[in-house]
Amino acid sequence: ADQADGIDFVVGTLPLGTVTFLPNQPSRTIIIQVNGDVDVEATEGFTVTLSNPSAPATILTATAVGQIINEDSAFAISAIDSNKAEGNLGNTPYTFTVRRTGDLSVAATVEYTVTGSGFDLANPADFDGGTMPANVVLTFDPDVTNQDITINVNGDAVIEPDEGFTVTLGTVVGPATVTTSSANGLIVNDEFPTVTLASDLATILETGGKAVVTATLSERAYTNVVIDFVYTGTAVSGGED
Repeated sequence: ADQADGIDFVVGTLPLGTVTFLPNQPSRTIIIQVNGDVDVEATEGFTVTLSNPSAPATILTATAVGQIINEDSAFAISAIDSNKAEGNLGNTPYTFTVRRTGDLSVAATVEYTVTGSGFDLANPADFDGGTMPANVVLTFDPDVTNQDITINVNGDAVIEPDEGFTVTLGTVVGPATVTTSSANGLIVNDEFPTVTLASDLATILETGGKAVVTATLSERAYTNVVIDFVYTGTAVSGGED
């Protein structure tokens, strides 16, 4: 076991004191007050040592050992499959996992909530049912170490920017704390505009002039659209050589 130190005890230091035995009193109890906490830590040991007895007493057994046993656990969330295209129909699952470490002998629960995040925030319409999951309870029975969270995103055929969201762990019930509280997801747009060129060009005299060719997007683009072009000769019926 690791060694206990002053912060593990109520007095804030390693305890010390004096025990007095009155006449005809065969035993006394020493009470060591330990601080409770929700930190996940190793079992910690301490030793109580007797010294300097007054006459006519002597010490037969000078030490006794105690252990501060950790009964706490910790939750941490991470993204598993959370950055991908939303799809055009139905739902696309985005997955996260919550891991519990430490003492798993007692059940504990933790809530999670989804919010929009990043430059372009996801909103309720992006999620299954038209709502963003909030205060959803995950229950960890004894000895359970992992649970997955699946966030279903609505697919659509709308051209839009990539949208971000965050899954955040909240209220904990039971002997546990949260060490990694949030993980991010990105709903990647998978619809893009089409490009059309003006099909009719004016006749240009070779003595000079210019032709204007217009390329038009079918819808607004949220990222740069880059298209190569090239001029090629085309035979014109009825023209002169």
